[in-house]
Amino acid sequence: MDARITKPEFDSAIPAAAMSMSSAQTIALEAMQVRDEAIGQWIRKAATAAFRAVVEFPRRRRIYDELSLLSDRELADIGLNRGDIPRVFEEKFEARAKLAANSMPQGRAAAA
Repeated sequence: MDARITKPEFDSAIPAAAMSMSSAQTIALEAMQVRDEAIGQWIRKAATAAFRAVVEFPRRRRIYDELSLLSDRELADIGLNRGDIPRVFEEKFEARAKLAANSMPQGRAAAA
């Protein structure tokens, strides 16, 4: 049996009983509430991420298959090679690709 008191139960308790509760018990109750809220947020985020992964899988698989069907020449035209195809689906790939596209080629000196 759980002996903890929830915040609504605490608020609805007899005011005299609330006054007799020590400050340590009040702090413990607030800490439990914060902990429970954090656990709830974590569960919501995990469930949302799992749902998005399930929904996004067919689209990602279709893109992977389409990239695999391209010739090496066509992949080179879009700046990829066969080894890059699985990495396209990494979270940081797009940021690295933008950084590489905006950076100056290493073989050339800056025009003065």
